[in-house]
Amino acid sequence: MAKNKTVCYYVLSNGAIEEKNAQFEQPHQGMQSHLKRLYIRVKVEQVGINKVLVDGGSALNLMPQFMLKKLGMFNTDVKPHNMVLSNYEGKIGQTLGVFQVDLIVGSITRPTMFMVIPAKVNYNLLLGREWIHGIGAVPSTMHQRVSIWREDGVVEIKWIWQTSIEIWRI
Repeated sequence: MAKNKTVCYYVLSNGAIEEKNAQFEQPHQGMQSHLKRLYIRVKVEQVGINKVLVDGGSALNLMPQFMLKKLGMFNTDVKPHNMVLSNYEGKIGQTLGVFQVDLIVGSITRPTMFMVIPAKVNYNLLLGREWIHGIGAVPSTMHQRVSIWREDGVVEIKWIWQTSIEIWRI
């Protein structure tokens, strides 16, 4: 009896599809020894954004205030909210409010709520467990990828600096 073949479809930026046999990568020493954060590229309201941190340690999605201007928005577009945030050191901080946008990762579009914070940070957006669990993503800092299972049974794999999206049909 023949085994089912796992196929990986690469959807290139020009829309062309390239099919290859897929193999799940066993972590090698280089993957196990790095301590890199997981960044991906996304689109928000049709604006491409790089350096988006995927952080399973954060319960919420965060947007630094400087990103509002880059998205063509203003502080007046942020809805007031009285939530108080606590960082990993236990320090308390206020939000400027909440802001909902259509966030696109690969072929997945999801309305996503961000807490807008007045902070200088090393990311453009932070996607926390609210987004990760909301779309059923599996982030891997070891592999530097995010796997997303779509409703049609296809798995998209997204990673930083990519020029294509891996799509796996299992």
